Amino acid sequence: MSTDPRSAGVTLRVLLLAAVLVPANAYCVLFMPYERNIFDPTLVALFWNVLFLLGVLRAINQALLRWRPRAAFSRAELLSLWVLLAVATSGAGMDSMQCTFMTMQGAARFAGRENQWDELFLDRVPPAFTVSDEDALDRLWAGHSSIFDRGNLRVWIGPVARWWVFMTVLWTAPIGLIQLLRKRWVENEKMGFPIVQLPQDLSMERLRWLNQPTFWLAAAVPVFINLLNGLHTYHPVVPSIPTAMFDPRLDLGRHLVGLGRPWSAAGGMLFTCFYPFILGLGLLLPAELCLSMWFFFLMWRVEMVVAAWLGFNQVWDAPYTVSAGSYLALIGFPLWAARRHLWTLVARAFQSSRRDPGEPLSPRAAVALFATGFVVLVWFGRTAGLSLPVAVAFFAQYFLMTLIIGRIRAEMGLPTHELERMGPTVLQGTLLGPQALGLQNLTSLTVFFGFTRGMRNIPFPHQFEGLHFADRVKLDGRRLLLATVPFIALGLGWAWFWTLFLSYNRGLGTYRGPFHTWFAGEAWNQLAGWLNTNAPPAKGRIGAGLLGFALYWAVMTVRTRWLAWPLHPAGFALSTTWYMAHMWLPMLLAWTLKTLTSRWLGLSAVRGLRLVAYGLILGDVGTGAFWIIYAMVRHVPAYAFWQ
Repeated sequence: MSTDPRSAGVTLRVLLLAAVLVPANAYCVLFMPYERNIFDPTLVALFWNVLFLLGVLRAINQALLRWRPRAAFSRAELLSLWVLLAVATSGAGMDSMQCTFMTMQGAARFAGRENQWDELFLDRVPPAFTVSDEDALDRLWAGHSSIFDRGNLRVWIGPVARWWVFMTVLWTAPIGLIQLLRKRWVENEKMGFPIVQLPQDLSMERLRWLNQPTFWLAAAVPVFINLLNGLHTYHPVVPSIPTAMFDPRLDLGRHLVGLGRPWSAAGGMLFTCFYPFILGLGLLLPAELCLSMWFFFLMWRVEMVVAAWLGFNQVWDAPYTVSAGSYLALIGFPLWAARRHLWTLVARAFQSSRRDPGEPLSPRAAVALFATGFVVLVWFGRTAGLSLPVAVAFFAQYFLMTLIIGRIRAEMGLPTHELERMGPTVLQGTLLGPQALGLQNLTSLTVFFGFTRGMRNIPFPHQFEGLHFADRVKLDGRRLLLATVPFIALGLGWAWFWTLFLSYNRGLGTYRGPFHTWFAGEAWNQLAGWLNTNAPPAKGRIGAGLLGFALYWAVMTVRTRWLAWPLHPAGFALSTTWYMAHMWLPMLLAWTLKTLTSRWLGLSAVRGLRLVAYGLILGDVGTGAFWIIYAMVRHVPAYAFWQ
């Protein structure tokens, strides 16, 4: 074992540097959607803001290695910084802070005669987790105010404190699950963790791949595109290269809509985007996963056309329910395979409190941590108005979804793990409905919609990847895992502060784009729809979920018996998500490039594609982040390389 204290990873200077960076990082993440109407970095699996920070730190570290080697950061320290900053970033993400913040004040803000929310549910909205003061909300949407004004601070301090404690417990409890599954997933199954290949290699002391022409040629492509498009943003006379969603030049769907029925059924959200960043991620993924994502995405579009041709008009949400069943099967398969391992650990938890060498926690501590957190969360659910069975079912499903995200990132490395319309709020409301759940349960579930909307930025997978680093680099996994807890709280605290600070300063009603109004009303419009229909449990949707579950197991069984089977069921589960409309073409290009390279140039050339991936990702992130920083400093509109 190394005697260098830096080899532990989590050193005092790492903690101090990360703590200093967290406020600025949270501000930048929230500045993008609130001030510039740009999608934030937490919508993809690899948080590009943290990658940019790691790249800057790596460049500084290179100078230290040359001139002050004893002051340089070790590889373990750089990877620890990566994990802590990623965990802290989670608190400011769209599927945590931004959606929750808009939901908690949307009911009171937009209730009116037109939507009749005051008659449907407004008196059932739990005040402990929401804000309804009209004067404070008027100032929030008008701007030119401050969160430090007594009238504003008094209204927000209570609900924000409850949400801060609640979210900290919600994201700390799964550490117990990490401990129970670590040995099985990290050591026994040897999962590849493809998403973190780049930060893992970027932290090495010697970056020999920077000397390869392949890397620089690949990096030149996004650098040229971003520089040209950035100049076009400020000087329209400069031509631009379309790459991002919502550019009319890339809207394939509008051509299908123009053809009329049945072709128009496939036209919604169908874009031919070209993101070098996403293409690079695709090159790091297994070829069968890239194939599965674009194949199943287009398959759903074909099915929509066929359904419209046959005269079915109410099938728009069927793919979401089928995918939800597939996601549940995705975690059911490995949990069933690990049942003996898990049972052994749970049994040990009741027999001994001894911690094995190299393990972050003892089995008893892991079980106690998760069980205590679960009980506390159920108590929070009860204070929000949920009945006990619904609260238990809600958080049980939430943690199942958490395990799903951790598993697919560790095993396959999906570029995004969006669970849109598959979280516990939507599934319980859609499948069971108001007749089974009742008005109060549905209303309280809606309050919790924000952090279950897509679950793209939960810290669980980053914590799990920290233990993967511990296995590969031999840093102190226990210290790193425990250090993530205060950084969860710190990241959430700064995210709340900057959200309120920016909103009261600028005014939510003055922002460009429809997203703030949309997020504020999305959950409550959904609730109103459930209550107005007053539907019984949806047997058809439940059947679709069971079908998705069965299809996943069928495809997985075929894969285990026929190794040449080209499709992976994880791609089937992801294929219905909103972000596949961004990513299907980059995944198609990545699969094509990997397949042709493997067939004609051999495995050594396939391994060389890793340099192409690194060049595309770093070139895109580096120049894209440059334009965003430029916009922040100069107070001008920003070019969005990721939108």
